[in-house]
Amino acid sequence: MNLATKRFSPAQILSLLILIAGAAVVLVPLLWTFFTSLKTPAEVFKDNFLPEKWLWSNYSDAVQAIPFFNFLLNTLTILVPVLIGTVFSSALCAYGFARFRFKGKKTLFLVLLATMMLPSQVTMIPMFIMFKEAGWVDTFLPLIVPAFFGGGAFNIFLIRQFIRGIPRDLDESAFVDGANRMQIFIRIILPLSMPPLIAVSIFTFMGVWNDFQGPLIYLNSNEKYTLALGLSMFKGLYNVEWNMLMAATILVMLPALIVFFAVQKYFIEGISISSAVKG
Repeated sequence: MNLATKRFSPAQILSLLILIAGAAVVLVPLLWTFFTSLKTPAEVFKDNFLPEKWLWSNYSDAVQAIPFFNFLLNTLTILVPVLIGTVFSSALCAYGFARFRFKGKKTLFLVLLATMMLPSQVTMIPMFIMFKEAGWVDTFLPLIVPAFFGGGAFNIFLIRQFIRGIPRDLDESAFVDGANRMQIFIRIILPLSMPPLIAVSIFTFMGVWNDFQGPLIYLNSNEKYTLALGLSMFKGLYNVEWNMLMAATILVMLPALIVFFAVQKYFIEGISISSAVKG
């Protein structure tokens, strides 16, 4: 039966309409941003949705208006080690909760999950004081080092759920062959846990790439700004260069969109499989 002869039930039609409405809610602001990036400053506040003259030069002007590539390098300097640290440390912690037996394991895991309900604003001031006393303010260290200590409660939970679904027989066979715990983790658990690891990588990439609050708190020098923080340089004291700001925003947004669509299959697989494992 092809789509031309297939009949949809009222519930399916309603679901389709809701999805279309939801897509419109998401796409209209994105289209507004794109079209605004191609307008002249005087045209930004007019009623026309589409630009009268498509100024593609706004993108090159936006890149030249701020040290864009320097901000990009700063962002990557933070992103790469945070990505490595978050994925490895969260996988290591998840492996411990999934495979090891020790006293107080369930209590410790519950405490870990409880930290997800703790607002970041609660720990913001104590962490800033700690990093200030260490002399790390106006450096990238406060934004990088915490990633190597756990990787986040949600990431640990996600990977732990997946590892619990991996048969223990693989571990026992590796023990018989003379492998230790770390070798089993690196050679067996990590390769088999690629779906949740990719999902955690995407979460981490999006979080670091779009992070505004962290760099705003710890970075004081303009030359150390990240892309998310550098966008604020288009906002002056008395005016905002909206067309330039929107052009730079599109440029910053593109890598995240490309990465997400490139690996969305593995992202959905990692979330669905991990959530399907009970316990």
